[in-house]
Amino acid sequence: MTRSIWTNLKVCPYTLLLALVLASPLPALSEASVAPRPSRAEGAAQTNTETVDRTLTLQPGGTLRLKTFSGRVRITGGSGDQVVIHAVRRARKDRLDDIKLEITQSGSTIEVDANHRIVERRNDNVVETDFEIQVPARTRLDLKTFSAPVTVTGVNGNQDIDGFSSDIRIEAAEWADGNNIDVNTFSGDVTLQLPASARGEIDFNSFSGHFNSDLPVTLTTSSRRNFRGSLNGGGAGDFRLKTFSGSVSIRR
Repeated sequence: MTRSIWTNLKVCPYTLLLALVLASPLPALSEASVAPRPSRAEGAAQTNTETVDRTLTLQPGGTLRLKTFSGRVRITGGSGDQVVIHAVRRARKDRLDDIKLEITQSGSTIEVDANHRIVERRNDNVVETDFEIQVPARTRLDLKTFSAPVTVTGVNGNQDIDGFSSDIRIEAAEWADGNNIDVNTFSGDVTLQLPASARGEIDFNSFSGHFNSDLPVTLTTSSRRNFRGSLNGGGAGDFRLKTFSGSVSIRR
């Protein structure tokens, strides 16, 4: 008797299944079945840019208060009695609608808030903003930022600047005895470019940052993490410089 060949052939069921799959024709991929990847242009389109320009009158000796988070800040002192604000804001449209740049004035004080919330948001609640601001040279500055680097040029007045990771640079060709600088940052570096005649009392405090100066500094008290001293023999102004890991340099 002739046996069927299949009676002696042991076939693994998984092998048989694989053979059937390979023998079956593959369906053609249609264009609709492949999801297109978003292009770079489409990704960039999610970020909108908004420009804000404003000019206000401020007599010399007035105060500019600025509160921002990220971006950059450049403030320049000039002649006249005008504050000229040019701001470029970048974010998605919904965030630009919910978070506004607010500029207010009360007497001799101008306040700028880069993240005034019209609608409370749980996340994404700041707008990256670049500032170019011109002020009268004799303007008092009160600036608060998180990561925006700050550059101040040609302002001959008291300056109070707080940051976290912001690098802070102050450049002055003239410096009146009695002007105060108060800078507080965590990891940002601080650079003061002052005229050779600048004088005052220095209070430097840092955990791991370094201090160096092109102008003569005479120490009065010092410890591992801070010192007090006199710049150019001392004067009526105070230089209060506090960091955690950022370094401080005085240049001329």
